[in-house]
Amino acid sequence: MAIHRLRLIIATLAALLVPATLAGPALAAHIRVEGKSHSIFQGNARPFVGTLRGHTTTKRTALGSLVTASRKQPFALGLTWSDCCGGAWNGFFVSSIDHVTPPSTAFWAFKLNQKLAASGLGSTRVTRRSHVLVYYTTFNPETGATQPTLGITASTRRPPVSGRVTFRVSSYDDAGTATPAADAKVRVNGVSHDVSASGTVTLRFARGTSSVRAVEPGIAIRSQKLWVHAS
Repeated sequence: MAIHRLRLIIATLAALLVPATLAGPALAAHIRVEGKSHSIFQGNARPFVGTLRGHTTTKRTALGSLVTASRKQPFALGLTWSDCCGGAWNGFFVSSIDHVTPPSTAFWAFKLNQKLAASGLGSTRVTRRSHVLVYYTTFNPETGATQPTLGITASTRRPPVSGRVTFRVSSYDDAGTATPAADAKVRVNGVSHDVSASGTVTLRFARGTSSVRAVEPGIAIRSQKLWVHAS
């Protein structure tokens, strides 16, 4: 009888613990917010779910991640509501971030996995594999296209001291199509290095941790920041 009761307790605890373990990692999406002149936020943010300014949702959305990021940093987040798009959070639009309200020639755009989103932040679901990018951008008045966004990858982030690391910089259009960012620069701790026509550059690293990102001022939106640890 005692053994049966012990097995029942173990089974009950397992049933309670397993869903929490599986659900936990799925709650946080990666989100980056790029302002007109500087990065505002980069990191993981568990989407806020519930009531926001009188409107309620049960979905984990890109807007929920942005709300959480604005509270973690923190930074000011201005939202407007329109009845055009249905209930839940579908009618929310970003009007300002970090006290910056764009003029008529710019706006706060939103990409999901480097592709310009077809729906709003409040109606776009996210998972732990989602990469959300909210960015201040001008646009082409004829085509409506936003500025391209940069992405950077590294052959390794943990090289030996004086070891070589090759970086590849890509430029993404609104469709998420990648091309080599031949005119971009890779900044290591603020020091700029030109990339080749294929969008690559190979650098050596001294001992320690270095911050790395790609930029193309006036043309494209800066890339995410990488950290390289040489030891």
